Amino acid sequence: MLRLVLFLGFLLSPLVAQAATLRIGVSETLLSLPLYVAQEEGFFQKHGVNVEFVNCVGGNRCIKNMLEGQTDLSTATELPVVFNSFTRSDFAILTSFVSVSNDLKVVARADAKITQPDQLRNKTLGYVNGSASQYVLDSVLVYNGIDPDKVNLKAITPETALAALANKEVDALCIWEPFASRIELQLGSEVALVPIPKLYTATFNLIAMQGVIASKPKELERLVRALKDSTEFIQTHPEKAKAMAAKRLGVPVVLIEKIFDDYRFRLSLNRSLPRTMEGQARWALREGHVKGDLAQPNYTGFFYPNFLKAVNPGAVSLQ
Repeated sequence: MLRLVLFLGFLLSPLVAQAATLRIGVSETLLSLPLYVAQEEGFFQKHGVNVEFVNCVGGNRCIKNMLEGQTDLSTATELPVVFNSFTRSDFAILTSFVSVSNDLKVVARADAKITQPDQLRNKTLGYVNGSASQYVLDSVLVYNGIDPDKVNLKAITPETALAALANKEVDALCIWEPFASRIELQLGSEVALVPIPKLYTATFNLIAMQGVIASKPKELERLVRALKDSTEFIQTHPEKAKAMAAKRLGVPVVLIEKIFDDYRFRLSLNRSLPRTMEGQARWALREGHVKGDLAQPNYTGFFYPNFLKAVNPGAVSLQ
């Protein structure tokens, strides 16, 4: 297999050299595994696409970088797309490449005595603003009959999450992997996971600026083809994929093994995604996370399925 990839890479190297570079904001998370695999296994080279990774912590930052012109594409869950959709529409989701309902965790200090979600009431809770962390925490509170106004909400960043718990700045926080598992690993018995219902299935998406879609369609289709190869590789070579993830994220393989089966790696654009985004938009308006006088967007225009249709027609069911 390696010889074949190298041979194809030799044949395609002039094509890659001539192709315009696609700069992708890649969130440092297990959700980005298909991109890591495509780079490690030579799938970008195989399909004649030249890619540059711009690492970022969190999809909300990746999208921000893209909208500011630092990258051509970004990776993110659909929620940062929703937040930004109220003020601009010059970007679109090309494909989802993983879905998961257990990526976000609520981690609590042991001395806060929070063993069930209904014990979050009257506590100081950390969340990452403008991200799925904010949405999931709010959903957990409401589901358990807790008025979000009855807790003390504190904005954190992924990088400060561990310190916020260790220094008792928060009683609990909502954060995604691998940050949740890193906190468990480093703080040990000082923290514990709070069991929360699976109220939300996140999709992780490849998002591009409309200008890039118009100017680099061939490169984008090749990129989607490379991701198709990656997701299939993960399904057929899970142990190798786990090792790649651990190396890229700088965590022990045992940590990846503990959470790996929660993730479904495959390309898709399902009709459930725009419906989820509509619900998130209503939530953002209702809770005042965006200005109340803004109109809720029509999310039909925030998808560009043509590349995925060319690569895998059966993966598109937006209608």
